[in-house]
Amino acid sequence: MFERTDPKTLMRWLLLAALLYLLIPYDLVPDFFGLPGRIDDLLVMAGLAWLYRSHLQQYLARGSDREAGTRSAGTDSGQGSSTGANHSAAFDPYEVLGVSHSASQKEIQAAYRSRMQQYHPDKVAHLGEALQKLAHEKSAEIQRAYRQLHG
Repeated sequence: MFERTDPKTLMRWLLLAALLYLLIPYDLVPDFFGLPGRIDDLLVMAGLAWLYRSHLQQYLARGSDREAGTRSAGTDSGQGSSTGANHSAAFDPYEVLGVSHSASQKEIQAAYRSRMQQYHPDKVAHLGEALQKLAHEKSAEIQRAYRQLHG
């Protein structure tokens, strides 16, 4: 349903939906009952959090699949026998950071910060070990790209 949605954008929409649900006077269980009236609010918030977490896992897994596909395509084309050589030959720092080849240093720095916010290992510390490892790899790749472009 949200396959092409960036996790940051989805987070904003889900926070807006949560805020609207809390503020709109119509609830599944009326709030004037006290604590029992807030149970539905908590359930909705938990559901939105679950939706975001599952989307983030799928988003990171798709990134991993695309990266694996790129690496295997480089290996299949016979570019060399060494995996490191294939990885560096296919490595495009502009593509990693998501900027054009004519990007200024400020644009490169802004893209670097944005990408690091997405994949920084501290941001995914609450997720599973596999996703933490993927985030670590992605952040290392982003740092490598930034070092190449920033000098």
